[in-house]
Amino acid sequence: MPLNQVLEQRVLTVEISRPEKRNTLDAKTLEEFTALLANAEADDNVRVIVITAQPGIFCAGGDLKEQLENPSASSDSPAGRFITQLQTMTKPMMACVEGPCVGFGTTILYYCDLVYAGASSLFSLPFTALGLTPRFGVSYLAVAAAGLHKAAEKILLSEPITAQEALQMGMVSGVFEDDAVRAQTLARAQRLAKLSPVAVRSSKELLRLAMNKCIEAVREREASAFEAAAATPAAKEACAAFLEGRKPNLD
Repeated sequence: MPLNQVLEQRVLTVEISRPEKRNTLDAKTLEEFTALLANAEADDNVRVIVITAQPGIFCAGGDLKEQLENPSASSDSPAGRFITQLQTMTKPMMACVEGPCVGFGTTILYYCDLVYAGASSLFSLPFTALGLTPRFGVSYLAVAAAGLHKAAEKILLSEPITAQEALQMGMVSGVFEDDAVRAQTLARAQRLAKLSPVAVRSSKELLRLAMNKCIEAVREREASAFEAAAATPAAKEACAAFLEGRKPNLD
């Protein structure tokens, strides 16, 4: 199963489990993930959702082959529906990052309310290196969290981001030693699950209110930019080179 789930003390832990694919999220997995979150939202036994992954890598992003075959960033794509489900969750969403977190995996973190990372975790927003552009609100969210210049450095240059840099950039809530981060995350999730669900949901709504109002227009503009960039020869070559483990020939 690409997604494992465990419900304990009203905390639903969802583990991404595609180690043979470096925990990338293809269309089928995203559709399952969207349905899982919708069910969790409707389940009164669930008060908090925690996204984790099999230790070693959190998520290597979306499926590049699928993106090249169907370069869509629309709200009606599998990835778009998943992000919309994340955005509309009224229950707290948390993430525990152990290992690399790339592209779409990093996008997910911006839609979580609390994110904790292991000290050796690495993050990346490698859109331009792949000849692509940010999508699903990342261009707005990265600037809102980190400021224009730092967001530009990490997106335009596609530079890797250490756990401490991710903390400074507002991508994560806290950093712990690798062997402690999962326990620390779950302890906070269990504490959150014991609080008044009405107060928690209302507080989350207030915190997200301004962001959600801005993000729809940004997502629409990003979708057009992404589809235009993905159709270029440069993007096709950069993505193919990445999949083949070679340097792209963009001359």
